[in-house]
Amino acid sequence: MKKLIIFLIVSLSCTNSLLQAQDRLPQDFSVSFGGGLTLPYVDGNRNDFFNKNGNRAGYNLTTEGRYYFMPNFALGLQYDYLRIAHSPDKMHLHYIHPNITYRYLWSNGNQGAFLSFGIGYMNYEERTYQRNTKKGFLFNRGYCGLSIGMGYEFYISKKISGVFRADILTADWFANPDARLYNPDDYDDGIDHSWFKNNITFFNIGFAIQFGR
Repeated sequence: MKKLIIFLIVSLSCTNSLLQAQDRLPQDFSVSFGGGLTLPYVDGNRNDFFNKNGNRAGYNLTTEGRYYFMPNFALGLQYDYLRIAHSPDKMHLHYIHPNITYRYLWSNGNQGAFLSFGIGYMNYEERTYQRNTKKGFLFNRGYCGLSIGMGYEFYISKKISGVFRADILTADWFANPDARLYNPDDYDDGIDHSWFKNNITFFNIGFAIQFGR
């Protein structure tokens, strides 16, 4: 009888350990939804949004899906939407990209820190207005964007976890024929105006809810 009691106690202990081990961050796949604050660092070009309004703060929305080849390594797809406005001027940006994520886990897989790298398509659009006019100037163009993400993940409940994250999105302005200063006299001032001379970078800080197993 004593041996049976000992066996039952050991069995219950092992079962409890296994159940606790299941309370952990996703290690097969995950989907997250979140948002936060975006801080731009843009060298404005002539009368564009940032030249007129400065580097104003805005908001960002993000969603990400990951597939884990192992608990510490995943491939994913991420979408970010950024918006900044200073009435009546406004700009927004769509950025979609695949990424590679490395994650370090501790506390029996209930907490983790990650670092990710991505490259994808960035679509930028802005509408600016001249003073005392209702007609706005629309600018829209696509770029190749790069991103670095980092963050902290923690277990909340079964299949749900929280993520504090920070992302850096950046792109170079590519050659743009619309920016060239055409002159009917073919005057050449020695400057290649087919290139914007600035970079565009956004720092995103926010929180997301993650679902997965």
